[in-house]
Amino acid sequence: MHEDLTYLVSRWPKGDIRDDEIRRSSTVLRRLFTYRELMQVWVTVIGPKDYMVKSDFIEILDPQRLREVDFATASPADQGGGMKIFAAVVFNKIQNGNDPIRIAQQDVALKKYLNQTACIISGTPVNRDELVQFVANNLGGAHYDEGRQKPREQSMSAMQRYSIGNRPALIHEMLSSGQALSASPSTAELLNRLNQRGKASHGVQPTSGGGG
Repeated sequence: MHEDLTYLVSRWPKGDIRDDEIRRSSTVLRRLFTYRELMQVWVTVIGPKDYMVKSDFIEILDPQRLREVDFATASPADQGGGMKIFAAVVFNKIQNGNDPIRIAQQDVALKKYLNQTACIISGTPVNRDELVQFVANNLGGAHYDEGRQKPREQSMSAMQRYSIGNRPALIHEMLSSGQALSASPSTAELLNRLNQRGKASHGVQPTSGGGG
């Protein structure tokens, strides 16, 4: 866990990480997010309080009009080279009056962050937990049980035809999630505590017996 978080904090924030490395590292995000290993360590080391993350998400204002949304993402990411993406929305018809969705932001617990809508593809909302699973299972080289249900797989497969900034859309989404986790004050708190534990354990030296 310490190694995974240190890797995210050191390699992901500036966006100078390659697409193929993000694909391979998607299994790290899946382990931290979907398999709940991060929360298990958090509760053990810090205690029973929320792991907080800054979340940009899509708020659905009119579910009946979601079919008007061809593609939307609320996921900000520093893509490197001075390019910062905040959000993107593509409608398939001219909007008259209020839009069916809006981009919102709030500080939320990690569980809520994962369950919030990050994208809409052809009118289908997809949350971050589903995106992380899909990329790790299909693009990250992880073992995948074909008997498992594939949540909204058709929509996420269609997402592969989109690009956001200078990256494929799915890679952008993973980059955004990794950067959100690396920037979380809870991540800094957990790493600090784990580092303190490591120093304490290394500081205990065996006592040598005195020779006569």
